[in-house]
Amino acid sequence: MNRRSFGRYWVTILLLLSVVAAAGLVVASPFFLAALGRSRGDWSVLGDIGQTYGAASAILAVLALIGVAFSLVLQAREAKSAREQALRTLHGDLMKMAMDDPLYRACWGAFFASGDEEGQRAHLYVNMILNHWLLMWELRSITEAHLREIAATVLAGPIGRDFWRQARTLRTASAGSRRERRFNLIIDDVYSEVTAGGAAPVAARAARGGSSVVVGVGVALALVVVVQRILRGFVRGGR
Repeated sequence: MNRRSFGRYWVTILLLLSVVAAAGLVVASPFFLAALGRSRGDWSVLGDIGQTYGAASAILAVLALIGVAFSLVLQAREAKSAREQALRTLHGDLMKMAMDDPLYRACWGAFFASGDEEGQRAHLYVNMILNHWLLMWELRSITEAHLREIAATVLAGPIGRDFWRQARTLRTASAGSRRERRFNLIIDDVYSEVTAGGAAPVAARAARGGSSVVVGVGVALALVVVVQRILRGFVRGGR
């Protein structure tokens, strides 16, 4: 279960618990009023309490409706994600069939009807790699830095570059969500860096990231040493 699904799960559980608690209070309130009536004889006070109970029950009903509506929205999103996953699984199966049989590859267009069988299978395989990255990106299972690193590795080779050169326009135009558009922009940015100057820009950025981590650790250690000296000074002064 990924981070987003885990958060939605606990939000749904909390909403259900809140609705159940609110329903329990509504059900138990008449018994509370009955006990209060036996202990007090002032019915005007009980009438005021009853009016207050009516307003509170209306608020609880609204909260319950909000909880139900939120649960329905979450269920609709989960159903949509399940349909998208089923479609991607079917697409992956079609790709595997095309990779295994030249007859099925020829059904995908003129490029796959040519005599370069190895190039066709490589093209299909790189397509499956990018679809796998896209799924991880949409599920937030991969960071942008990690995506850039692995994309630079694949696009550094001639097969990866040829694939993105041929597919970049179609993939960019057919993106169905803002996150998918961002994914395509990242891949295209890495492709531009690789074709312009090789994988050096990406490696340099990784090196800068590593050096910044080292600097951050050094600063933290220096702060610890300073705090320790200050505490020692206070202890000695107290003595």
